[in-house]
Order: sequence, then C-alpha cells, then structure tokens
Amino acid sequence: MAIRGGYRPHILRVDLGAGSIEREPLPDEEVLRKYVGSAGLGLYFLLRDAPPTALPTDPDAPLIFMVGPLTGTPAVNSSDWTTICYNLLIPYSAGIGHGHGFWGAYLKLAGHEGIYLTGAAETPCYLWIDDDHVELRDASHLWGLDTRETERRLKIELGDEENISVACIGPAGEAGLPGAMVKADRNHGSGKGSPGAVMGSKNLKAIAIRGTGVVPLANGQGVVDAAAEWEENLFLGGTGQDAPSALGLQNGGITRNYHDRLGIPMRVAAKNMTDPAWGTEFARKYVEACARWRITSRPSYNCKIECAYDVEITDGPMSGFVGSPCGGAENMEGSCAIIGVDDPATVVVMTDFFDGMGLESGQFGTILGAMYEAYEDGILTLEDTDGLDLSWGNWESAMELVRMAIRKEGIGAKLTNGVKAMPEALGAEKGLVEQMRSKVLDIKGEGVVMHDHRQFWSVFFGEIISGAGPAIQGQGIDLARRPDLGYSEATPEIPRNQNEAVSKVDVVRETQYAKMFCDSLGVCNFGMQGVPESLRLSSECLAQAVGWDDFDMDEAKVVGERVTNLMRLVYGRRGFTKEDELDVSAKHLEPPPVGPSAGQSIEPYLPAMVDEYYRLMGWDIDTGMPTPETLERLGMNEFAGNAGLIL
Repeated sequence: MAIRGGYRPHILRVDLGAGSIEREPLPDEEVLRKYVGSAGLGLYFLLRDAPPTALPTDPDAPLIFMVGPLTGTPAVNSSDWTTICYNLLIPYSAGIGHGHGFWGAYLKLAGHEGIYLTGAAETPCYLWIDDDHVELRDASHLWGLDTRETERRLKIELGDEENISVACIGPAGEAGLPGAMVKADRNHGSGKGSPGAVMGSKNLKAIAIRGTGVVPLANGQGVVDAAAEWEENLFLGGTGQDAPSALGLQNGGITRNYHDRLGIPMRVAAKNMTDPAWGTEFARKYVEACARWRITSRPSYNCKIECAYDVEITDGPMSGFVGSPCGGAENMEGSCAIIGVDDPATVVVMTDFFDGMGLESGQFGTILGAMYEAYEDGILTLEDTDGLDLSWGNWESAMELVRMAIRKEGIGAKLTNGVKAMPEALGAEKGLVEQMRSKVLDIKGEGVVMHDHRQFWSVFFGEIISGAGPAIQGQGIDLARRPDLGYSEATPEIPRNQNEAVSKVDVVRETQYAKMFCDSLGVCNFGMQGVPESLRLSSECLAQAVGWDDFDMDEAKVVGERVTNLMRLVYGRRGFTKEDELDVSAKHLEPPPVGPSAGQSIEPYLPAMVDEYYRLMGWDIDTGMPTPETLERLGMNEFAGNAGLIL
C-alpha cells in the first residue's frame, strides 16, 4: 500500500558556503520501506551523496539531521532525532548519535524530515526554521557561548521562549574537540561520532525551530490503539536487572536506581576501570545524596519515561546549584568516576560543566582517565602537566584541562586528536609512549562507552562490533532478558571455553537488528529495550502511521539488518580491513580485578566470535564485508560491488 502518512515530503538541503536552502523530495516508497528513516535513511543519504573519501570536517562532507516516520506522532517516546556524519576519530566509520527533548518533533511538525548540511559559512551563522520559513542568520554574537547561554539567548532573540527548540554547539564544538556534542533543550544531546566538531567546522552555531503543524497519519486511530497497548507494557516485567530500561529510568530513575543497576554489578567505569569496587561506592553515594536533594524529571516529546532530570543541590558548599543531566549515567562516569571523583555534588557540577561546553564526557573522559592513572603511576609528572595535579579526585584540574584543550593551550593542545593519539603527544619527548598507551581505553581509536562492559561479555562484544564506533547497539541478553525478542531469561554466565563464548554471538546480532530498527523509527530506545511486545507494537505503529498495513515485526528485523549492513558499507568504502575489527586497546581487554567476570578476559575468544558474527551476517570471513549474495537477499543491489560505492 502506498504511503499515506508518517513522513513529511522533503529534507532541507543547506549549503552553508553558498548560503542556499533547497527542498529535496524524499526517495520513493521502495527506498523508504527498506531503510525507514532516522539512522537508516541518513546512512542511505551518506552513502548515496557524500564524497566517499572526504574527511569529516571537509566542507563537502555532510552533517545530517534526520527524524523518523514516528517522530512527532502519538507513538511511545516519539522524540528521537539522529545525527549522521563521518566519525571524527575512526577514519572508516560513520558517526551516529541520538538526541531527544523536543527538537526532533518540532522539525517534523515544521514540515521537514531532515536537514543535509554541507559547506562552511564564512562567519558564524545559525539556521532558523519557522514552519516552512527557513533562513540563515548571523551568529557572531553567539560564538564562544556555552550551550546553556546559546539556547537562552536565541529563544529571547526569536521572541518565543515557550515554543522554540534550539540545537547548538558549545566551545568544544567550535574548537573541533573529539566528543563535541550537539546539545538541545538543555538536558539532551547527540555526541557519538563528534557531530559537534563537524558542526563547528561549518561555522554553524545552532539550529532553532518552531513547528506548529501536525504529522499526517494514514490511520490515526490505529496508531493510538497500538501506542496505548505499547504504553501499558512500558513499565512491566521484572525487577532489578530484569526490569526494562523504562522502569529503571522512569522519572529521573537513575537518581534512585544507579546503585542497584550499575553499582552492585560493578559496571561503573571507575578510576580508568581499575577499581570496580570503588565504582560501587560511587554509585551508592550518588543515590544517597539525590535522596536528600530536589529532583525534577524533565520531559521529552510524548515521553512517559522522563529519564532526564534537573537536580538541585540543597546542602553543603554547592547548595543552590542546579544541574540538568540526561537520564543515563555515562555522563557522570565520564566526567567524574573515570578520574576518581566521588563527591556527589561535584559530580553534578562537573557533569553540567561538560554539557555546557558541549562535550560528551564519556569521550573526553577516556583521555582524562588515562592521564590520571599515568600520573598516579608516576609516568606523568607536574612538569608534564603544566603544573596540574592529576591525583585521583582532583576535579579542578580536569576542568582546567578541558578549558586548555578548547583554547589549544599548553598541554591542552596535545589532547585535541583523541585518546589514541594522546600517548604519542604526551609521551614521545621522554620516550614514554608505550607506558602511556598502556593506560588508554579505546575501541578502533575512539573512547569506549562509559560503563565497564567487561563484566558482561555479550554487551562488551556488542560494543566492539558496533558499526559506528563503540556504542551500545547489540547488547545480547547477558545483562537483561529481552521478552520483546522472545528471550525470557538473561544469560549472565561467563564463558569457560570458546564454544560458550561463540554461543553468545547470535543474540548480539539479533539485538543489534532490533536496535537499528528502533533507531530508524524516530523513537527512543528506552521505550523498546526489554519492554514486552515492543517490537511488534512499534511495527504496528509504523504500519498504521504510514499505511503499510502488512508491515510486521519480521520485516522490522530485516530493516535492522539492512541498516547494520549500511554501516558496514561505509566501512568498506573508507578503507576498513578485518584487522581493524580487533583494534581494542590492551587495557580494555584486561580482566577486571573483581566482579562477575573477575580474572577472565574476552580477548582469547574474540577472533572466533568475530568470525561467527561475520558468518551469521552473511559477510566475507576474510574482509568483514557484505557479500553480493547478502546484498541481493536484502534487496540492496544499489550498493553491490566496488566496496559499497553506489553503481
């Protein structure tokens, strides 16, 4: 059946160098049904239109903002917006990030399905989208401001503080730092792949949107009915680790559940992942402090979870400070736990500082964690650090290192090329490169996800094989069961041999398909992960919204498989080799000293696990690339041959 709703008719093509704005119709229905939207359609555009060998910050390399067919609809948690670009730190990879709040829904309500940005403006500018009216405006007066102040001033300047959403970069994006984010609606942002650095290279400070329309739906009542059933299931199913993400994160739930869900299982990225037991206490202290303080959950569009929150410190020397974090814990671990800061008030202040600078703390935190451990071990001295004391817990020095990196001053200038380049930058002069490298946590050249995934091997393997740099795409069922995919029990047991390790691979692949389908819909993954029947009900919402009455969860899995292959095709056209798959820092492969996997490393089993993943994916075992037969089976013939270049 033809498309009757869900989509807006075009994307905006903006050439910042030329100052031009055009409306490009969406691809035909066949393409939309194959890749759906958001991450899937954005990757399709990247492969179809982007120069295959461009650097991420080249003017002709795009920065793409996409929403999905369910963004801005009655579907559960329909707030997602996605950034797609070339990854700043992984030369062969795409970067895919997700944000929430209201910005994505407002873009959709304004009548646009996405924005494809190229070129670089001569002077700072911002994009103003007021329904169908779209224009570029001068942003020289905003350049240098943090993300909080940029948002505040733009809303005042545009004269409608209640109905405008602003996505913007801070000083980190202007400086092109690794991990630079695009922030929106104060508590939200997209950081994977460093989209803020790409945005800064284009001299684009912000995109402000007011959207007052409605999203057309093929069968509005059908969408509402499926969404209502989905919402009824949102907080069902188990307790503790067995609970769906939505239940654990509901109403700022990380402030109540952080110790139980991440601290006790020793998943906190503590002291550069050297002391999981310390991380358990870190989580306990934060929860206990939040019980005293004032917590206010913050909404996203049509979100029933409200995992983001404001926290007002009500005691101690920082009393009165209000922080506005997102709903997870990577931000806290990347800003504080990784460098041994455990004072809860400082955690709030530091997390908010990173957000204000527009810097994903998890990404930059890997740089800081390696430096702090090297300082503790005597590899770095005060002479090397410009006099900054990098003892565990010294948060003031971490804040100054971030500022110096933004200004590209002193030691800060040596941190601007990412965590993998840092050992050479800091250690070459004194012959300490290998000692510094022994402290680095990275996967494929990018900082790792800021949780200790070594404790749960399927999650760890999913981070390693993620198709857009280290991220939680396919996490298997070691950590939590997945009733939405037919897995009623978790399998946390640590393998004792290669066969047991390899047996974990298939469900990682299945959960990756589900995640990439979710990432193409325009809804938040927390509304699907572990929620009973969520794959079926999200598929039903899509079918009713668009008019694809026969779209079901089996087709949804195939969409997720296609999107997983799109990421791999980007790899192929940009020079990936199979050796890159196992490019994981030695430190990250060390067995944890305590916890569920104490003394055991995934490293000996990784080659066999990768080969099994390739086999299950239908990829060439020697190259890690999709075979012609796989692309034919998936209906992706437009990408066949020539290492992913479209014919």
